[in-house]
Amino acid sequence: MFGIPEWAVGVAFIMLAISIGKALAGRLGPPDRQGGPRGRRDLARAVEELQKRVGGSDDAQTRLDALEDVQRRLADVEERLDFAERMLAKQRDAERIGPPKT
Repeated sequence: MFGIPEWAVGVAFIMLAISIGKALAGRLGPPDRQGGPRGRRDLARAVEELQKRVGGSDDAQTRLDALEDVQRRLADVEERLDFAERMLAKQRDAERIGPPKT
């Protein structure tokens, strides 16, 4: 048939059938899949529930500020530890090398 292999015609038919099936399923599917009014209400309810769990924006900001303070203090402690490790390593190297003996 016009130089097109039979298997190619079959594959094209299957792809067309799948495309039409997906289009029909999208239009005839439940309203939640399309982001209809029911889906929006569920989303709004979920947002309200999350806000209740967090305890309000002021409480969340206070927690965030406290977390930033802890992170800053941890970074300071890490710097001090690195400095102490470098000083100890320098001292050990000096002891190992020692003054020249004659």
